[in-house]
Amino acid sequence: MELKLNSTGKIKTIEIAGKFDIESTEEFESIFAKIIEPNPSIVSIDMGRLDYIDSSGIGSLIKSLNSLKNKKGKLILVGMKPMIMNVFKLAKLDMFFEIMSELDFRTKYVSDDDTDSEIDDLLKRN
Repeated sequence: MELKLNSTGKIKTIEIAGKFDIESTEEFESIFAKIIEPNPSIVSIDMGRLDYIDSSGIGSLIKSLNSLKNKKGKLILVGMKPMIMNVFKLAKLDMFFEIMSELDFRTKYVSDDDTDSEIDDLLKRN
């Protein structure tokens, strides 16, 4: 599994690529705990490059959802491949998680002002 952290405005994003299984849950949970320490209101999990998830990976996501809810935050799963989405639907997890396509997520939560605003500000000054 490969994890990548991003931040867009007030939204923290963890991108997961490859396999999310028992061998990678500890690393994921450690990173997740660190990024929710400062109480972010929204955390998104970009699952567009996730190829496989097992029950321990799903368990980690459920644990993460509960910890963020306890801090009054919101967890959004973004860009699931159809195969992964089927697993969530079969287990009825789509009723507990907010699941969005990449386009819907960007439209609803990411404004043009959030991206590269620091770079734009520096360019305007020069």
